[in-house]
Amino acid sequence: MPGPLEGYRVVEIAEGVAGPYTAMSLADAGADVVKIEPPSGDRSRGWAPSTNGGDAPLFQALNRNKRGIVLDWSSEADLETARRLLSQADVAVVDKFGLPAELRWEALDEPGLTYCAISGFGPKGPWADRPASELAAQMASEATSSLGRIGEAPVRHGSDIGSVFAANHAIQAICAALYARDDRDPANPAGGQRIEVSLFGSLIAMRSTLWVALSNPDEWWGFHLDSYVKPPDHGYQCRELPIYFSLARIRGDAFESLIDELGMDWAREHADYEKLRTDGAGSAGRYAAELKPLWERGFARFDAEQVIEIVQRHGGWAFPMHDYERLSRDPQVAAVGAIIDVAQADGSLMQQVAPPWDFEETPVSTTMRPAPDLGQHQNEVIAELAART
Repeated sequence: MPGPLEGYRVVEIAEGVAGPYTAMSLADAGADVVKIEPPSGDRSRGWAPSTNGGDAPLFQALNRNKRGIVLDWSSEADLETARRLLSQADVAVVDKFGLPAELRWEALDEPGLTYCAISGFGPKGPWADRPASELAAQMASEATSSLGRIGEAPVRHGSDIGSVFAANHAIQAICAALYARDDRDPANPAGGQRIEVSLFGSLIAMRSTLWVALSNPDEWWGFHLDSYVKPPDHGYQCRELPIYFSLARIRGDAFESLIDELGMDWAREHADYEKLRTDGAGSAGRYAAELKPLWERGFARFDAEQVIEIVQRHGGWAFPMHDYERLSRDPQVAAVGAIIDVAQADGSLMQQVAPPWDFEETPVSTTMRPAPDLGQHQNEVIAELAART
């Protein structure tokens, strides 16, 4: 069954994370994506660690379901091939940094093309010409300020959140632009437009829910403020695993019953028992950091699943705090199909994260093509260009 973007053609001229993630998502939804790489290949092919095939797992995970060709920007013939590919495409996903002037939006005359340019810091201003750097965008956007220990230097996010946020914004913008274009007159699809997305702007948008609370706060408390002043949250340790929990809906007799079942009657004599009884617990609680040792003393007698069951039975909610190994084995992951096996060129299977969405009438394919070898589909794509001319 075809995906929801079946029939759309996408040309990707991008490396690293943000652009390839954008184009991969469009490919997962059924679009025909042709990835153009330089002779040296997408730089992420060489990122550690490498596999037996030589390409980094990250490259393989971000470039499935695409067809790959190699073009050299020093060759006028290759530039012409790229222009012809763009002339027959619905969507272009490009990195702004290092893109030849001949392939920029202002040099093209393609009225039906949705042209999405992804940059580090946007198309204007003193930082416009800087390359897209994940760490630089995180630091410049204040995205690291809520991480690390109080009084110590901030630390980076452990994943490429700027690149992935930018990709998700790009995907939304591309689909909106295609809708606007096709809604005018599907038989005459003029009305393409340029889209600009930056890592910097995407991280600022991500931080906005925290900043809205920063206007002269009476006190630094509440979910959208205290991430700046609380210590790192590593969950509440049970006998073998940590959990995350909340008692926001538990009051009165239900709370006292919970304390009894956890064997925490000793807590009633503690100086902080009134805070314990009214705070709601969990990381969102006002006094969560100072009350955590009390809860962990009570949880230490129980396995995580036992505490989760007790908390939920009394009207609260609780979840395990997974590491990767536990997450990959969790039955909920299997139930939603979050991790899939993708066959590689050598016949081996590689576990990858599935698309986070599905469509009832036009479901995405779970039998996905592996990332292309360098220039793997060169002759095929060139032949199609000749046939369409």
